[in-house]
Amino acid sequence: MVDVWSQIAAERRELADFLETLAPADWDVPSLCPGWAVRDVVAHIVWGPGQPWSQAMLEMLKGGFRINHVTAATARRWGRRPTAEMITGLREREHDRSHSPIITDTHVLADIVCHNLDIRRPLARSRAMSPPAFRATADLMASTGPPLDIVFARSPRRTVRDLRLVADDLDWTHGSGAEVRGTAEALLMVITGRPVAHDELTGPGAAQLRARIGR
Repeated sequence: MVDVWSQIAAERRELADFLETLAPADWDVPSLCPGWAVRDVVAHIVWGPGQPWSQAMLEMLKGGFRINHVTAATARRWGRRPTAEMITGLREREHDRSHSPIITDTHVLADIVCHNLDIRRPLARSRAMSPPAFRATADLMASTGPPLDIVFARSPRRTVRDLRLVADDLDWTHGSGAEVRGTAEALLMVITGRPVAHDELTGPGAAQLRARIGR
């Protein structure tokens, strides 16, 4: 059984350490989240989970309950804060357990694991994924359908339906059907609708999965 909050603390600590290594220009590099710079993604990770529920609902009301629009606007507003404040805030929240009542602890973990990729990939700064954090995240994401799939371009559950995903670099599989192999990072990218290079996926089901995320 994965201790989710210890994994969240470790991910926050690792990310804060990584952010300390960034050059000033790195913070303004476009992330994998359309319209978000690296700084915006970091700000979302730092202040998103702990945002008071009443404030979040007020933002949603003002934004016409367009969740992706509101989330992006809030992240960009927070992203204008000094980068040192973001790193300090992340370290201060290492063991914070607050989050929205409509999501689970594992969603908090998945959010930081996936957004870590949104930051690192454009900067060409990969890392070895924590196996427990990856497995918990990948299992959750691969099973995500309505209504929580609204935050994705397409339903992760439908994306991987009737396919067998196999991680090459750690012990993890999901589903049944035509096999798709790749690194844990590449598989998590495609499960959540993020783009990968053609050679990052192999196996009989790779072309079908690439076609799904390309639509």
